[in-house]
Amino acid sequence: MADPIAKAKQVLSDKKVGDIPALSLGAIADSEGVKYKQKSYPDKWDGMLVFNGDQRGILVNTRIDNPARHNFTFAHELGHYFLNHPPSFSKDCQIGIKCNVSETSMEQKGREAEANRFAVELLMPQDRFLLMMLGAEIDFALIAGLAIEFMVSKQACSYRLMELTQKPCIVVFSKHGKIVSYKASRAAKGFWGGYASLPSETVAHEMIINKKQQSNFAECDSRNWLLRTVPEQKIYECTRGSYADGSAMTILKW
Repeated sequence: MADPIAKAKQVLSDKKVGDIPALSLGAIADSEGVKYKQKSYPDKWDGMLVFNGDQRGILVNTRIDNPARHNFTFAHELGHYFLNHPPSFSKDCQIGIKCNVSETSMEQKGREAEANRFAVELLMPQDRFLLMMLGAEIDFALIAGLAIEFMVSKQACSYRLMELTQKPCIVVFSKHGKIVSYKASRAAKGFWGGYASLPSETVAHEMIINKKQQSNFAECDSRNWLLRTVPEQKIYECTRGSYADGSAMTILKW
């Protein structure tokens, strides 16, 4: 079984992909003879790798107007292709792999997790990502800048940041105050409190209740967020949201 990260690195090298891999997704597919189409479909799936004999095709559902998400879906389907994943469904003479792609889900397993790891390395190559985050403070400006540079979502970018930073920090995604997902850096493993909702004593909870954007990090009691103690029991938190749909992102660091 191919290693997803090694395979993505091989594709980047073999295809001589430039500094912004998202711009080369179509060229990568073309070089393999894989046809692709980006179109709005009424169904809820995000992407599909279609099998037709020896031919392969990729469909990216653009019903949600989010080009960064479309890039991740395209890269995810390329992952299924390059990792030689077999079809998982057959319906109405159509055979393929149909995906509801999540850039941040903690529940992705098996082939979907492999395709995600491929997509992450393909779109945000470790060497270049590390170079661009070197010496920078982990904050919303860094995440927004890297997301624009690599043409990915802030969610996908923040997860990549947590994978690669050596600093203790956690990103938390919530919707209407309910925690949807989170990612802890290696130095923060085992600290997360495991909450289902944002703790009521936190600045994050206050920001979301009042639909406000936090301009700067605020010092807070680590016991409001973490299971384990940190020096002086102090951490720093900052929350910003897209309150039209109730979504918010919180950064914790110490």
